[in-house]
Amino acid sequence: MKKIKTYETLHGNLNTIVRMGEKKVRIRFISRDNIHGYYTTSNTELQEAIEQDIDYGRLFDLYNETGFKTPQPDATPVENIVSWQAARELLRGEPYLVPANKLRSPTSIEKAAREKGIYFPHLSV
Repeated sequence: MKKIKTYETLHGNLNTIVRMGEKKVRIRFISRDNIHGYYTTSNTELQEAIEQDIDYGRLFDLYNETGFKTPQPDATPVENIVSWQAARELLRGEPYLVPANKLRSPTSIEKAAREKGIYFPHLSV
């Protein structure tokens, strides 16, 4: 299960740098009210770097953590699809024949694929 973590700061639009191994990565907390700033990532290496940073717990902290499940083992992966448009065209054609009006968004495309017993491992909503 891949985790999506959101971090919060009480310093508004905060820019900070964290170290990921040899690299330095800039993190930008975005604020709407100039008080609470948020940064969200699903990159596990970046999450570890943020949580090991000297400012973690002082300038920013973990706000929310959610996860999304990996596809069912009975679903068949379609490896050659790398765009939502290609996924839509695949589902519209033989043997799936899903109507175009049911494939209007990435979420609806993903749902139709699950119903047909397939998934696209190179795409994410």
